Amino acid sequence: MQTATVISAAHLFQRNTRRKPAPPGFAEVFIRWGWRGVETVFGSRTECNKRWVEECGGCSLIQQRRDYRQRLRELRHA
Repeated sequence: MQTATVISAAHLFQRNTRRKPAPPGFAEVFIRWGWRGVETVFGSRTECNKRWVEECGGCSLIQQRRDYRQRLRELRHA
């Protein structure tokens, strides 16, 4: 006699909510190298990177990236 495996909706939800936390150094790599940098260094997909940006400060982290890029521009044109 074969038994059917029944997967409850709760089990599927738990499986899909297991997410890796942002790796150490993610914020620094994002500030310095941006989206492509974190994709290259950590090998993660865009959706995962978006979540990690939110976990590491969201708008504040994006503003730090902008400030960093602005400082680079000022140094180049000084």
